[in-house]
Amino acid sequence: MAAQLTNRQFRVFFAAQVISSAGGAVAPITLAFAILQLGGRGTGIAVVLGVEFSVYIVLLPVAGVIADRMPGKPLLIASQILLAFFQLAEATLILSGVARVWSLAAVSGGGAAGAALFTPVGRRLLAQLLPGAALARANALTQATKHGIAALGPVAGGVLIVTIGAGWGIMWDCLTYIAAAVLFTRLPTVRATGEQNLGRPAGVRLAELSDGIHAITSRTWLWTTTLADCVTGGAFAAAMLIGPLYAREHLHGALSWGTITGTLAAATSIGSILAARWPSHRPGILMSLGTASTAAGFAAMSADLPLPITVAGTLLAGIAFGPSQVARVTTLQQHIPVNQLGRVAACQELATVLPTPIVYAVAGAVADTLGSRTVLAVCAALIAGPALLPLTVPSVRHLTTGTMPGGRATARPRSPEARKRR
Repeated sequence: MAAQLTNRQFRVFFAAQVISSAGGAVAPITLAFAILQLGGRGTGIAVVLGVEFSVYIVLLPVAGVIADRMPGKPLLIASQILLAFFQLAEATLILSGVARVWSLAAVSGGGAAGAALFTPVGRRLLAQLLPGAALARANALTQATKHGIAALGPVAGGVLIVTIGAGWGIMWDCLTYIAAAVLFTRLPTVRATGEQNLGRPAGVRLAELSDGIHAITSRTWLWTTTLADCVTGGAFAAAMLIGPLYAREHLHGALSWGTITGTLAAATSIGSILAARWPSHRPGILMSLGTASTAAGFAAMSADLPLPITVAGTLLAGIAFGPSQVARVTTLQQHIPVNQLGRVAACQELATVLPTPIVYAVAGAVADTLGSRTVLAVCAALIAGPALLPLTVPSVRHLTTGTMPGGRATARPRSPEARKRR
């Protein structure tokens, strides 16, 4: 897996992502405590997160169209600059003592625009930088590092809050985005064969959006797994929202929940590493089984099993989930033409996060009425069932690795003459 770092282009891309993730991993906890310090309580956190997710969801399809129109390098730089600007504004509001819940919601929404742009652009550009055979290992390294940082992020965020304060913790996030933007300037500007970016109107046309949707609906394996991701993503978000409530009522509070979430992130990182060592040639089966496995920890909590058993179930779930995540990203990059990859990646991501604002709005109230264990049991069922359902579709079971006919286009660096014409 580390052999991919001998490729200079990927090495720059990977380093920038690691630095960006190092800031992004601490931002949620520092922002949450900043809101609590303002007296916002749980409602304030829900408002800020709701605005952030809503903007992200609305802009994802637009970002997908832009990703397919333009070279990825300037878009990646723009996404990091946008994130840095709004994190700087957020930190300034907090450190100056003038922050309010509504102002933090506004700047968080602005930052979501940068995040929405980064998702499809990053996946598309990586498919252009590396040959198909190296994509799986590169994605495995990226996912392993991402989840490893996520496991340490809350701890690092807590240390920053205690030592220098929430505002400076967010400022750290701003600096990592600036550093990532600088690194992205060292990437080559590549264009895919067949791209026709010149002469297009500046606006986003419905035909371009519908083309991305058609690329999904015309592939049975893709629309069935995407639909399953929509349901399982919402159920997972609900379970993660109710998890702290369950831990407070039935376990040992924040320490228990931190152990569970840290185990999931660390195990997912381990699973991603194993995916590079022993790649699967049936990604459709791997995606379904890996996603379904994440129900194990929530099922253990709904059954009120002891903490060690819950942690063990979460550990096994994460190890299975890591390879499924790698397979999900890699399969898309290998089977979708590069001139559609931005829109398809955006639509797939949209399906995964679309239920989240609704879940945030209703899950807490349902838990107050029915109890946290009941909600976790329903979430576990809504993860396992829909995740396994695509296995009834032959095209999912028979999906293989590698580029299909008419798949990913080849990428080439832009020549000096082409750059001059631009």
